[in-house]
Amino acid sequence: MSNKEVKSKSILFVYTGFSSFVKNDYLLLSSAHLVHKYHFSPVKGILKNILEILGQFFYLLIFGWKYDLFYCWFADYHSFLPVLFAKIFRKKSFVVIGGYDVCRIRKLKYGAFCSPFRGWFCSKTMRMASTILTVSNHVDRKARAIAPFTKRSMVYNCVILEASEETNTSKTDTILTVGLINNERTFYLKGIDTFIETARLLPEFRFEIVGINQSKLARKLGNLPLNITLYNKVKPEELSAFYLKAKIYCQLSRSESFGVSIAEAMTFGAFPIVTREGGMPEVVGSVGAVVERDSRLVAKVINERLLKHGSIDENMIKMQIKKHFTQQQRSEAILHHIDSL
Repeated sequence: MSNKEVKSKSILFVYTGFSSFVKNDYLLLSSAHLVHKYHFSPVKGILKNILEILGQFFYLLIFGWKYDLFYCWFADYHSFLPVLFAKIFRKKSFVVIGGYDVCRIRKLKYGAFCSPFRGWFCSKTMRMASTILTVSNHVDRKARAIAPFTKRSMVYNCVILEASEETNTSKTDTILTVGLINNERTFYLKGIDTFIETARLLPEFRFEIVGINQSKLARKLGNLPLNITLYNKVKPEELSAFYLKAKIYCQLSRSESFGVSIAEAMTFGAFPIVTREGGMPEVVGSVGAVVERDSRLVAKVINERLLKHGSIDENMIKMQIKKHFTQQQRSEAILHHIDSL
């Protein structure tokens, strides 16, 4: 197929935040098709959001007809109109379901379905879409319950960071966790409280938290054990240095649809310890530890790995990612769906 033929489809790419995994999908689609980005900027306040929705409405009314398909990241306010206009114009629409859009944790007020109004937009979007793409089997099951008659395809999220085969950095007895932790809700959502409790039980080991907003969470971070080091948010390319030296990566979240940071750490050979939540066990497979979110149990696994077992089989951990979660695999799966239209 010639390059001209490959780029035959015109795609409207709708998103709210240009995170690394959203950017990755934009780049993989752009490699084979003509893609136009549409940034829906969510803001606080009903009136401002209405203005944003109206702007999107008129854009779609005037220009929507010229696109062959609509590709939206997450089901929410921003994806409702593109999917609706796709039906009106008899075009195809793809909606990537990332987890927040099928989630509801009332205690933490996390997930689109904590709000009936917002939940309506999410469920209606999923039911109207031509295809919904889910990032894990866990998310796929939830999406099926919400939109049982919509065509679905599970396409795992992927790792973008790559470990150099020539790296000789020696790993240390460091236990790492990474996340965008900028408020009290994400502090508990990412299980940072349990991570800190675990560090307190293992004073002989070094613990690191990367991506935590220390100024906003100062009240929660008082009286930390001395073996914990905190780092504010770093650039994606700077994460490699942390993954390289960590023998163990912990993700003790209360909810996690996939776990990109887990997969990234495993790419660098870190042994993963995760809770039985969401898609995390799928990422870890048989090469890590899946435990209840209990600091004593986590501490026990860390002790067993670092003291009794000694060295960790990094190659097996890396192979788990290479088998299931590469950019090439995601790219081929998504482009296959689009090219088959």
